Amino acid sequence: MKKLELYTALWRETNMIYEDWAKKHGLSYSELLVILSLAEMKGTCLQKDICRQWTLPKQTVNSVLKNLMGRSLVSLTSYETDRRSKLIQLTKEGKLYVDSIACNLQKAEYSAWTKMGEENTEMLLKTVSLYNSYLKEEVESERK
Repeated sequence: MKKLELYTALWRETNMIYEDWAKKHGLSYSELLVILSLAEMKGTCLQKDICRQWTLPKQTVNSVLKNLMGRSLVSLTSYETDRRSKLIQLTKEGKLYVDSIACNLQKAEYSAWTKMGEENTEMLLKTVSLYNSYLKEEVESERK
């Protein structure tokens, strides 16, 4: 049980590292997650995609997007097939901003990943994947 508690503490510490990084760059953690989604999705996506990707409440994502709209970094339009869904598009300035934020964080992540070495990164990926698989099984069997 102690090892599980240690893993949980490490998982929380990882999230805190990202939250601290966001603060150092004048962002909230939620803003960072939305920006990372926009970077990954090449600047065009639906609000519900971001909510689903990070399990963020719709209100939180909407608040971040309003802030970005106020800074002329994104525009929101109704989605053609579902008027309730909002299509998010980065402006020219927004693309530059999002790319710079994502690039800065990716440099730090890549550097840390490289320092770990091939063997440790492979082990980490396999172990976390296995844990997630077993945890998913347990959670799904609990529902039945």
